[in-house]
Amino acid sequence: MKYNAPLSPGRLDSLIEGRLADPQTPGLFVDANRRGRRTWRYRRRLAFSDDILRLTLGLYPTFTLANAREWAGGLNAQIEAGIDPRAVARAEAERTRLTVAYAHDRYMIAVREGRGSRARKINKPRTIADKLAIYTCDIEPVLADRLILDVTEDDLTKLVLAKGEISKVRANRLANELKVFFGWAASLRGKEINLPTNPAARLADLKFPEAPRNRKLNLEEIGWYLRAVALEPLHYKRGMLLWLLTAARISEVIYARSNEYEDGVWVIPADRVKNGKSHRIPLGPWGQSLVKSESEWMFPSNRTDGPRAPRGWYKARDRVWLRMTELAGQPIPKWNPHDLRRTARSNTRRLETDSETAEAMLNHAKGGLARIYDGYEMEEEKRTWFQKWENEIARIAIEQGVAEAFGIPLPEGT
Repeated sequence: MKYNAPLSPGRLDSLIEGRLADPQTPGLFVDANRRGRRTWRYRRRLAFSDDILRLTLGLYPTFTLANAREWAGGLNAQIEAGIDPRAVARAEAERTRLTVAYAHDRYMIAVREGRGSRARKINKPRTIADKLAIYTCDIEPVLADRLILDVTEDDLTKLVLAKGEISKVRANRLANELKVFFGWAASLRGKEINLPTNPAARLADLKFPEAPRNRKLNLEEIGWYLRAVALEPLHYKRGMLLWLLTAARISEVIYARSNEYEDGVWVIPADRVKNGKSHRIPLGPWGQSLVKSESEWMFPSNRTDGPRAPRGWYKARDRVWLRMTELAGQPIPKWNPHDLRRTARSNTRRLETDSETAEAMLNHAKGGLARIYDGYEMEEEKRTWFQKWENEIARIAIEQGVAEAFGIPLPEGT
């Protein structure tokens, strides 16, 4: 090697074969092969070590002399500070890999294994689906490609406040999920992400006030509901009638499989129920006719191999609500499927059903010691209630002139 003559663009251009070192920059040299290809390389012993660092930058003149000196100068500064540049490169590569999307994938693995929160419990499919829906709808479009280490409290605050302009309830759900996700990434449970601080720690301060829901349909509105549902396509008609007749949650209805029904009883399995306890619903003749399906699903999609998507059900709800408003001749408060559950519960006393049966009909968990010691399922009491409620809804349907559209079997006792 020649060490004394300074490197210059002219010397580099004239180099046909061999090696030239840069006396101005320790460790930097250029190699030229027989074809005249000149490659910038770096070779230097690490401080306090026998290890020799060997790196390649690229070809000259793609990388100019100034480019090469800047590159090698950075390596020299690290070595002289006792730092291995390879460790710095590995750390930077790891850092650039830690996008929000990557971290969320790891988080969802932890969620499915029961490591996603301090509760340390296996999440139900519904909870997992809700978390994925929040991420897909609100987090992914804005943050997926961002490095999680670069996400700030201001970023998350803007996200929640923007959602609050559309739906305050959904904004609260978003804030809560952000707290859990980033809290996991900053905890020992998420050590693979190793987030040094949690930018979502104070998001609870943004919580929007939520009025408790007390919407339920009165008897007149039930009549309008039945007349409006009668105009829906068959699958939506069946499902929306089951919302009312069974007081089941919307997810329990729309994701129902045909094999959950047998011998007049619809059994919603524990993994699809909010309290984790399977729910047996003894159906009357009308309800039994509504759950029957030739598909694996009670309400199969006509586009994919699976159940109908929630979006279609909510569009059907909107159509029914608009028809109800037309029938009423005036605006009526909007309702959601859960309000039909409240509607059924609110009619139990009027139909002379005791509170214990009413709570069993909703599959609410028993309180206190009864949760531990009382294993009575109240199936006969529930059977009596569901038949009584079915008869009541059938009576209203007959009054409204839509019984034939629903193919209602004659109520018991008529």
